[in-house]
Amino acid sequence: MPDRNVCMEAFERLCADVNSDKKSEINKEDYWLFELGFRSAIEELLNIADTGNQTREFVSPRFQMLADRILQSRMH
Repeated sequence: MPDRNVCMEAFERLCADVNSDKKSEINKEDYWLFELGFRSAIEELLNIADTGNQTREFVSPRFQMLADRILQSRMH
């Protein structure tokens, strides 16, 4: 199975969405910032899985949904 960079795929979709209206623009050089945020969110999810505790809620509904599922699965 070939390697897959899901973070880059998400960044490319974001660029396509934002850059489509020509009112805003995300440059490809900004990928590092996107990846840093993505990695931070994943690290926080891993911490929640390890400790069973969440100190702050995610702003992103999708990440919060994952955090909730992790916490619920630990209760069972």
